[in-house]
Amino acid sequence: MAYYTLEDAITRLPELLAKATDGEEVIITRLDEDLVKLVPTEPRPMTKEEMDRIKANQVVPLKPFDSTSLIRQMRDECL
Repeated sequence: MAYYTLEDAITRLPELLAKATDGEEVIITRLDEDLVKLVPTEPRPMTKEEMDRIKANQVVPLKPFDSTSLIRQMRDECL
């Protein structure tokens, strides 16, 4: 568990979020009192509506293609 003042947290928020995401508990304090605890959330299950939307918007190529060749071509053409 790591403690940071509110001022430190404001300037280092991306770093503290990364620490919390990695599983470390981060406590933000103000005037020597605990103010906020950052902890990662549990992932929520995907809803049926979200799955249906993903399936409806799925793009399927008309014919198989070599992605490596396509990327090389794009690189060579500076795209």
